[in-house]
Amino acid sequence: MQAISDMFGTPTYAGDLARQLTRLARLDIPGTYHVVNRGEGASFEDFARAAFEAAQLDDGLLENVTLDSLQRPARRPRNSRLRCLLSEPIGLEPLPFWRDAVRDFIATESADQIANANNRPV
Repeated sequence: MQAISDMFGTPTYAGDLARQLTRLARLDIPGTYHVVNRGEGASFEDFARAAFEAAQLDDGLLENVTLDSLQRPARRPRNSRLRCLLSEPIGLEPLPFWRDAVRDFIATESADQIANANNRPV
């Protein structure tokens, strides 16, 4: 599995995003908000390694590659990291760190898979 080592973003767990968007909607304050998990962001490779670690998988299966080596037809930004600048000033708690969110996602998905496996007819 290839993971891009020189392209960066701010990983955001959909569950955290949904909860924060609900809080924002209740505040009913107009504006544009960047809602992302805390942290300095990560390369796609860093994110993949964190997910592999959380899932207790061998990250030796990951091959780091550069964006240029993939020769994609469309140009993509190398840095698309975002920060939440207005959340705290308007009274919203910051979201958890992205690495914690990855671990939470893996734990939730693992629990769901076990529950689904136990409910399958034999």
